[in-house]
Amino acid sequence: MWIRAAERIDVLAGGVVPGPAEIDPLPDPSTAPADGPELAAGWLAWWQALTEALPLREPVDPSRLPSEMVFALPPDFAGLAGWPALQRVAAARRHEARDWHVRRVKADLAAGHQNDLRTIHTVSDLARELGRPVKPFKLDFLILPVRDDQIRQLRPDRYLVPQSLRDGPRWPHLLRALLLPHA
Repeated sequence: MWIRAAERIDVLAGGVVPGPAEIDPLPDPSTAPADGPELAAGWLAWWQALTEALPLREPVDPSRLPSEMVFALPPDFAGLAGWPALQRVAAARRHEARDWHVRRVKADLAAGHQNDLRTIHTVSDLARELGRPVKPFKLDFLILPVRDDQIRQLRPDRYLVPQSLRDGPRWPHLLRALLLPHA
């Protein structure tokens, strides 16, 4: 996400592709505008490969940052094999992207979002509404700092959720809609 924003890679949101990352201020791009089409095609292929390859994650442990999980895939990840310009950019800017991510995760943890009780309340409210306990379920929400107002489903139990939606007042209503098919 950071590389897409930093390099001004123009990829339209749609399908599993979220809106642009919320990065302020944006760093200067390191590529020439002429590289744009190759970077866009490469980034889209890389993003699609990443969303297909994402393993199940363990719950966030507030005592350690998950940056080593997020950046476990090297810039020569197979999804970049056919895109040498993007591979060079990813390798050169990897540490900047990691630093941005670590700052973002620290801020999220400091804000206490991992202790947000709205999810528990939403499940309780749904059980009360259904007149029975909610069946056991496991859903994976990948929270992304993007300018987007759409939750994107990767598979029946995994969703890309814009951070602004998860943190906003509509989250209980949106979450209820995601929980209902599993209840």
